[in-house]
Amino acid sequence: MKYKPILLAALSFLLMPLCGEAGDISTISIWRNGTFEDLPVPPPPEDPEIIIPKKIKKHTSRPSEDPLLQNALLACFEGAGQDRDSLSYAWNEADLDGGEKEALVLVTGNEIDKSGRPLLLIFTKGKEGWTEGQILTGMEYPILIPKRDKKRKAGSLTPFYFLSVDDEGKGRLLKLSPENGAYPSAAGGEEAGIEEIKKLKGDAFFCSADRKKTSITWFPLAGRHQE
Repeated sequence: MKYKPILLAALSFLLMPLCGEAGDISTISIWRNGTFEDLPVPPPPEDPEIIIPKKIKKHTSRPSEDPLLQNALLACFEGAGQDRDSLSYAWNEADLDGGEKEALVLVTGNEIDKSGRPLLLIFTKGKEGWTEGQILTGMEYPILIPKRDKKRKAGSLTPFYFLSVDDEGKGRLLKLSPENGAYPSAAGGEEAGIEEIKKLKGDAFFCSADRKKTSITWFPLAGRHQE
């Protein structure tokens, strides 16, 4: 018990510099080499979803699996040397070419998602099920699919957008425009101005939550086998 007053006094001494700067939240005091150093507090990363206009409907992912899509996805990774036990995916459907809806599939895993950027696989649907159409690496999300322009020919891909966070922690909008019937890599996304998103109408997929406060549902591929 005789050590308690000493301990309290020591804690009071250590907290004094912090208390004295309580009104200043731009710096943080760190004890280093026997003294306190005031270092700037880095700004928290901005949530890129805050730039999505209200007229764009927010979606997360489908809450249940599609067995045919699951089989097509398993086929993609068969013999690819990936640690399938660590793979998970989320999916939804969107119209990219004015015909049947395509399946947008995000895939994460220990060897895929080291940078926080999963794969985006696009599947097309036919009479016998889903077929892999394209794989985009290093994808960020949410993904914004604008309402299709009526003047655009059926079968031609529509550009889409995705939300990212730049090196300064600010949300930004990037655009992927199709070239020769395919989308370029996510790394080749063109910077789009905030004014451009204000004009958009359409849907945003893989948002952190939809209007019903439902979050993204991820399904494991571990232990799955093709039927």
